[in-house]
Amino acid sequence: MVDSEQRSLDLPLVSFATEQEIAKLKASEQWRRESRAAITLVKTQAVTIVLLALHAGAVMKEHHAEGPITVAVLEGAIRFKASGEERLLHRGGLLALGHAIQHEVEALEESAFVLTVNQPAK
Repeated sequence: MVDSEQRSLDLPLVSFATEQEIAKLKASEQWRRESRAAITLVKTQAVTIVLLALHAGAVMKEHHAEGPITVAVLEGAIRFKASGEERLLHRGGLLALGHAIQHEVEALEESAFVLTVNQPAK
């Protein structure tokens, strides 16, 4: 993850200028040397919200989150594969996926998206 500035991740009310956050990611050392950059915007016991930027062609190999997730594309286009299905998401696209389902993400062009991971109910 990127971002050396200190920030509280669990305030009762937070807001973000996503275009500025994406610009910070793309100006980071992580972006220059890796296929992607990410920053955690919010992290509580119930939810984690992460902003990710991927270079064109970058692939996040198959993995899973313990809870259900959503993916909201802010820039570019991604291919999302899960459960033998594939979805192409462009700017403005939104996807929801159930808990603990294996999935893979590929950036079809330089892309940025918000990932929300909800913790599974106990």
